[in-house]
Amino acid sequence: MARSRQREQQNRYDGELCAGHLLVWTWRKFVSGHADCPLLAREYFSFAGERADELLSAFAAFLQTLGHGSRRILAVGHPHCAGITPDEGQILRLIAAAQSDDTALLTAHLRWLVKSEHQPATWRAVNHLVANLSACGVVLPTIATTPPPRAAMLEVVHREYAQ
Repeated sequence: MARSRQREQQNRYDGELCAGHLLVWTWRKFVSGHADCPLLAREYFSFAGERADELLSAFAAFLQTLGHGSRRILAVGHPHCAGITPDEGQILRLIAAAQSDDTALLTAHLRWLVKSEHQPATWRAVNHLVANLSACGVVLPTIATTPPPRAAMLEVVHREYAQ
């Protein structure tokens, strides 16, 4: 319980907002042309202190590199929507894989998202972002997945009905 609470606090800033949601909100603000939003700057200062500008620059560079090399147009939600799109979730998982040094998972995400000739630049950009996040004490949680069973399991149930 204490470890879970400690991990939860490590991923939070300014009370109750999750760092992953701040990144998604930032991405949405950038895409909608509101990168100069004073509220965004204030949140990053609360989140990263004096490193706020450096962190924002690293995230912007990562997003620009990702967008330039992307295999397709990525779906980004509206800045005021609460949920996240599958692409936003995948980007958070990509960043978490880079932070946990899971090379195989990071490579898989990059191969899925980015054209092969742009993968090295995107790799460098995500690692630069991760270094800045780590310097601010932020570690995004990895998503544990359970592989499906090798053989399908089907349980047959017989019921007798009274007539």
